[in-house]
Amino acid sequence: MSGRFPVSLFACVLFVAPAAAADESFTDVAAPFLKQHCLGCHGEKKQEGGVRLDQVTGVEAGNHTLWTLVHQKVASGEMPPKGRAQPTGAEKDKLLKWVATKQRALGVGGTRRLNRRELAASLRDVTGLNIDFAAALPGDGTVAGFDTGADALQEASDGVAQWLVVTRRAVDGLRFLDPPRGKTFALDFREVKDLKKAFDAWKAEGFAGKELKGIARPGLGLLIESRAVGDREELSFAVPAPPSKEGVLRLTLTVSVMKPFPNLPNPRLWVRIGGRDLDFREITAASDKPQRLVYEVQLGDLVVQPKGVTIALAGKVEVPYAVEGFENEDKSNPKDPVPGGTGPFRPFFDRKLPPEKQPSPFVVLHDIFIEPDAVTAWPSVSWGGDVGAAKDDANSAKRLLTLWTDRAWRRPTTEAEREPFLKLYEKLRGEGLNFDTALRAAFRSVLMSAHFRYHASPAHPDKAVAQHAIASRLSFMLWGEPPDAELRKLATAAKLREPAVLDAQVDRLLADPRSDGFVRPFVVQWLELEQPITIAQSHINKQDFRFARYLKASMRDETVGYVARLIADNRPAAELVSSDWTLMNDALARHYGYPPLEGGHLRKVALRAEDPRGGGVLGHAGIQSMLCWMGDNWVIYRGAWALRHVLDMPPPPPPLEVPELNPSDGKNKGKPFRELLKQHQADAKCAVCHKNIDPLGFAFQNFDISGRWRDVEHESYKRGELDGRIAWVGEGKTRPVDATGRLPRGEEFKSFAEFKKLLAEKYQPDIVRGLMKNWFVYGTGRVPGIDDLNEIAEIMSTNRAKGYPLRDLIKGVVTSRAFLERYDSPVETQPPRK
Repeated sequence: MSGRFPVSLFACVLFVAPAAAADESFTDVAAPFLKQHCLGCHGEKKQEGGVRLDQVTGVEAGNHTLWTLVHQKVASGEMPPKGRAQPTGAEKDKLLKWVATKQRALGVGGTRRLNRRELAASLRDVTGLNIDFAAALPGDGTVAGFDTGADALQEASDGVAQWLVVTRRAVDGLRFLDPPRGKTFALDFREVKDLKKAFDAWKAEGFAGKELKGIARPGLGLLIESRAVGDREELSFAVPAPPSKEGVLRLTLTVSVMKPFPNLPNPRLWVRIGGRDLDFREITAASDKPQRLVYEVQLGDLVVQPKGVTIALAGKVEVPYAVEGFENEDKSNPKDPVPGGTGPFRPFFDRKLPPEKQPSPFVVLHDIFIEPDAVTAWPSVSWGGDVGAAKDDANSAKRLLTLWTDRAWRRPTTEAEREPFLKLYEKLRGEGLNFDTALRAAFRSVLMSAHFRYHASPAHPDKAVAQHAIASRLSFMLWGEPPDAELRKLATAAKLREPAVLDAQVDRLLADPRSDGFVRPFVVQWLELEQPITIAQSHINKQDFRFARYLKASMRDETVGYVARLIADNRPAAELVSSDWTLMNDALARHYGYPPLEGGHLRKVALRAEDPRGGGVLGHAGIQSMLCWMGDNWVIYRGAWALRHVLDMPPPPPPLEVPELNPSDGKNKGKPFRELLKQHQADAKCAVCHKNIDPLGFAFQNFDISGRWRDVEHESYKRGELDGRIAWVGEGKTRPVDATGRLPRGEEFKSFAEFKKLLAEKYQPDIVRGLMKNWFVYGTGRVPGIDDLNEIAEIMSTNRAKGYPLRDLIKGVVTSRAFLERYDSPVETQPPRK
């Protein structure tokens, strides 16, 4: 099948009851074509790839994607397959025009609701609270792997009920005239001499110390020693929660780093509140310019114990390091010595030494502020502008409600639209509720309206609404949050259908750090980066397991950051699979065997000429490791993943009756995987898919279970696991890695380097087309139809001579008819690709 979208996506559409009455034109045009050329393989008795066409009676919303697939396959000449009777040119043209006309007549469907990410971002925008509201919302379904698909974002009763809870909590965290409530616990550690006595003033308010670890340094602050992952030492205490156990807890810290010796790694501050990990932040600030960190959480999302909410702060070092003059600390079991030693870990030293003489970094906590029941004054002062002082009168209520509704609905609202909410406020005031309580109720009502929870359509008949819908669509795509003041201003001026304006806004939005709200979720979903990564060692007592959390995060960040850099620099699409650079930090440099780097921030690194991985996402350790977690069938998993996510040629799902190939079975153990796959392909049901999957999958054989490069492999491998530690040890004879294979159109390669070279030279249009389809789904919320695919071909043609620069391709999506929902002049059908 061609396209990013697996056949399983279509199968559910095909095995449904036929429509009550067939379209007459279907009977005249499509039915004869399907009967003569398609039903032999996709009919009642046989459904190759899970596709069945004998029950289809017309083009409908439910089978829209199926007909796009049929159109693609027939237009390209891929179907009917070679060796079968072929339709005449006139027959093909007649069917293709019929499908395109019928599909176009369906329109583009309705709008969609905001997904969980977007709802959370919209709540943060309108309330001014920096809370992860998504934590309390149910997960979303996906279309073609993305959480922006309209068909997967339908309302469900449990979702609406939870949304009521989340919005109530969010609005309850705001105040207008009411004074601040609750106790604020504040402590300046620069004035503390005795840590055990530092919290005495809090005890009368219900404070409970649990583990008061740290070294007080008057004039500087509290020194939190950096421990290895697995060591439990931390600064931990409980603060009283409100009786309702609901509300917002705000924690504010001022921190810096102290490093007594040169070349020490930066510590990471682990922050946990109410049993929930909130941060693993690298601390880099000097004491004269400390970092200020603010955390806001909903108490309803936390574990609240009888003594209150536990706050735990711990300093961690998550990379191995050595200091001249100190031995490596050995944490292995003396009864089970590690062959070759435990590996680099950390210096061994007497912890009774003064901090200034310890070869370890410290997190310096200068001060701490805790508001267990924080209520934030609204509107946020960060918005700027003169909103005036609120008073207990109707004019203030009306003014604040206007500001809230405009912000929540992401466009200017009319007096008539706001009237029901104002009447609700007035009704509640008449029942005796005070200003704040009544206005919060009106605010909650605004958030339950469809105008907040749903995207407006760029095709809205009201041109002003349509302009703001474009602003929202652009901002949610490229920032993952509502539009800012500049986009709203351009929408008000009706400028957002002008190509030059849209191009400038794409450049501006992608240059902003908030573009991580686009690149990260897109790349994670496109390449399925949420799959588990395995970090294995040659012995269960190696120390590297202590650094696995940070290394795994860095491995994922390498891929996300690499794509972000390609977009930011407008690099050609070929660099997705082949380049001479990548991004590294301290953990990745060690993993890849490069000279040490300082710090956890990713930076561009030129690859060594002899590095066999080369540049491009296919050589990233995180990707190659995550494709091994399901078992030993790496070749199959890696090949299928590359076809589906890189080459725009997803294989169909495996037949249920075909058993999984198990290399660890007694009769299979020790055999080269190539030999096992030949046996597997002897089954005709398996060969249909594996003829393309397996030869492609061998390209990645040089990567081991942790994504490291290897030149030889063992006959078999033994895996051991204990408390999260993984050992992976080769057994038996070794042999050179066999990375020879074949690409889907027959090109052969003998190495990973040759494979990537062929991709860049001969498969670039396939890669770009797949990427463009994914951007269309991500940006518009629907799978591209026939007109959309023609427009994609048009955008690609425009950018072919430039090498398909990625940011320019995004501009093509944003200015497309599909994105702007402007279908007055559909693109003519393009000739089939060769």
